[in-house]
Amino acid sequence: MPYRVVDSAVRALEPTAGVAFGSAELFARGIRIPVAEDVMKAYFTNLPTRTWLLYVIPVVILSYPIVRIVVPAVINAVVPETVRTVLHLI
Repeated sequence: MPYRVVDSAVRALEPTAGVAFGSAELFARGIRIPVAEDVMKAYFTNLPTRTWLLYVIPVVILSYPIVRIVVPAVINAVVPETVRTVLHLI
């Protein structure tokens, strides 16, 4: 009896109905190991909102001060003093 992967993150197997043997594939579809990217996509797709918030809030809290410090430093390093003076006068 052929099997198919229901949820690649959990790799739960259930029998398939109507899948014929002798397809053109080298390995049957249910025997193939799911790609790691597919497993991660399934994991992130099925995350509840609370878990997303637990991931996003620390990233925002850490990135805000970094952006507030790094962006002005890069602008000061890239933009010449004369351009800053002219822009300041406008």
